[in-house]
Amino acid sequence: MDMRKKRKITILILWIILIIFSLSFILPKLIGYLVKAPLKQVQFYFYDEAGCPLDGYVFSGNKVIGKTQDGYFNLSYENYKANFNSQENISLFGRLGSCFNSDLLFDKYWEGFEIREYYFSGESLFNFKTKVDSHNPAKRELIGFVQAGKVNPELNKININGENTLYDLSKINQYLNDKISYAKDWGFGNETNYWQTPLETLELGEGDCEDFSVTLLSLFLAYNSSLNCYNIIFSSHVTTFCKIEDYYAYYDQEKTELKKQIYKNAETKIELKKLEQDYFEHYGISDSEMAYYAFNDNELMEFKSDVDFINWQYSLDKRAEFDLFGKLEQELSSIKFNETKQTEEAELRTEPAIELRTLRGFFEENSTMLIILGIILIFLVVILIKINFKKR
Repeated sequence: MDMRKKRKITILILWIILIIFSLSFILPKLIGYLVKAPLKQVQFYFYDEAGCPLDGYVFSGNKVIGKTQDGYFNLSYENYKANFNSQENISLFGRLGSCFNSDLLFDKYWEGFEIREYYFSGESLFNFKTKVDSHNPAKRELIGFVQAGKVNPELNKININGENTLYDLSKINQYLNDKISYAKDWGFGNETNYWQTPLETLELGEGDCEDFSVTLLSLFLAYNSSLNCYNIIFSSHVTTFCKIEDYYAYYDQEKTELKKQIYKNAETKIELKKLEQDYFEHYGISDSEMAYYAFNDNELMEFKSDVDFINWQYSLDKRAEFDLFGKLEQELSSIKFNETKQTEEAELRTEPAIELRTLRGFFEENSTMLIILGIILIFLVVILIKINFKKR
């Protein structure tokens, strides 16, 4: 065999080796990266300063988008595109649970932010840390302090016949006034303010306006769960307000009971405003007071002005019959999202549900081997060039 044929065979063998080596390394992985579809998601983790996870309903603005489990919530890319609003606050609402040794509610808020699309391509975890002060409630946390089911034993001590609602409510109010003495603690927005639960107030025998009001409302609703009654938070005071048939009534400490029969007509809102002013005067509250919230055991109303408050009173018909958490579950049923899975790692990170396969990921993951392959390729090309050069 002459030298020319040997060189041709050598060149052919080198090219075959190079092609086989390259294909055997690249093709299996590259095909996987091209055909394996990712399940895109990011994970949120909600917890308090002590490390207790927070379980509840996740909101983007006013829209519920999911639910946490052991503090974790998986936000799928589809859920993000359909329901997440980066301009709105992110909030979490739920019940505290065993880690806090409390069944009160929490309602926590964080500023909204944009989640870049590339975050959905890997292992992205967003931490949401907060401070929990369960006895200084805000917004929907207020609802948790109305605990009708826990005051039934106290209600049984009151001699009521159940035949006349207004008369029975008067007796309940008088009973609680005789039992609870006033102890100042109220301060709207005060960080040191402490709201007692109804059971705490009944056991201590004293409380501030908010303590008395949530206990009174709890007793009212234990007496009749369908009553259209609320606690009203004014600038410097909390009271209890009810609409019973055509009667509008304020109930308060000092055995206050101010009620008026007001029929719906052109003068109704004027009469409601006058009743409010009469209550302020009777209780010694400034007529510049503003109502901020109305709440019971199931709903919270927020007012921007006194006009809002009067309009709300005017619109009251009968108690809204719904279960708060049941309603949230119904809203969630229309949202498609991935089930939250607890992380198995000690650190606060998560593994994607399905390994991501993209060309970019392929090159990033195999960069070292690709460099080695490139060096080998250059080496073989140099040998081929030298062989061809000698051939000439």
